Amino acid sequence: MPARKICFSVSRDDARPLVRQVVDGLRQAIVGGFYKPRNVVPSYRELASMLGVSRIVTQAALRKIADEGLVESRPRIGSVVRDRNVKQWKGRVVFVSPEGDEQYVGTVLATALRNRLAEAGYIFTQVCIPYTLPEERFDFSRLDVALAQSVDLIVAVYPSPKMLARLARQKVPYAVFSENRKFPPSAVGGTWLDLNLSMPDFAAACKAEGVNEVLQFYFWPSMGDATEALRKVGIRVRKVFVKVDYSIGTMIGARRAGMETFAKLIEKGRLPRGSVCFINDDYLASGALMALAYAGVRSPEDVRIVTLANKRLGPVYPRKLTRMEFDARHAGEVLSDAVLEYLKTGAYPSNSVVGPVWVEGETMKAT
Repeated sequence: MPARKICFSVSRDDARPLVRQVVDGLRQAIVGGFYKPRNVVPSYRELASMLGVSRIVTQAALRKIADEGLVESRPRIGSVVRDRNVKQWKGRVVFVSPEGDEQYVGTVLATALRNRLAEAGYIFTQVCIPYTLPEERFDFSRLDVALAQSVDLIVAVYPSPKMLARLARQKVPYAVFSENRKFPPSAVGGTWLDLNLSMPDFAAACKAEGVNEVLQFYFWPSMGDATEALRKVGIRVRKVFVKVDYSIGTMIGARRAGMETFAKLIEKGRLPRGSVCFINDDYLASGALMALAYAGVRSPEDVRIVTLANKRLGPVYPRKLTRMEFDARHAGEVLSDAVLEYLKTGAYPSNSVVGPVWVEGETMKAT
């Protein structure tokens, strides 16, 4: 049965794109009962004339609500409203991350976002992009398949410059979850993972303990840097770069590198007694703690240890580690809130920030 009327309008002053406004209007008209099952909604030509927009806009909007399962296209009839017993979706979000053995955080974020989006009525698709190091060659074929259908938003986790360049060419709105606060101008926004969030607390603890120098071990510079916070309170920082063999996997490579680095320092007597070692990666720290245990070096009696750690993941030690602890589950909730805010309003929150918190343990205190 034809239903050639509309119950909504669009505005060029609205922050939402025109296609999004038409989709939202049609969706609400169907869900709210203005268009009933088996009604034929206005054609893209009729919608364009009624709303004062181009046919390109209305064609895209009708494809979108068809992708959501609200209508089905029938030859010589038009877009027919489907039976309400069929599950109806508001839209679709694609979650993109590099494929790798170190993507614990990405997995937790995806789980949180999938659950929240399902509750809100959105289809969630996860895409892992295979890549090879050190050349950073990416295979985007899975992403191309996912974007063959209508998508409201892409959420890119830890995107490399090559991934960002690819997303910018897709002409689909995308947001990022990144350690880099400067989001690309083509992105709608992002959630910033500030790994230096608890560095002032670390610096204050070092000052209270009378620490003069900190040895900072790292293999990936963006994993967190205590230099600025420590220097502000008059504490020297000596950086130690640890080379990781990525060919055996990032997790195993980092653990092995941490173990071998600390074993050499212990053997050569270059790990000063009472020194504070900050290890800015949990896998690297696991290897370092293994070397300390094997050599009979205790913490905090012989050397004081502070590490970056993922909550519920480790590293583990017989004593409670002093650490900067990142809760990926909490980060997933923050990211989900920001994504749902964008889907609702068309604006991504500008204050979406997550990071580790300072946890006082036993391995920092001087004995």
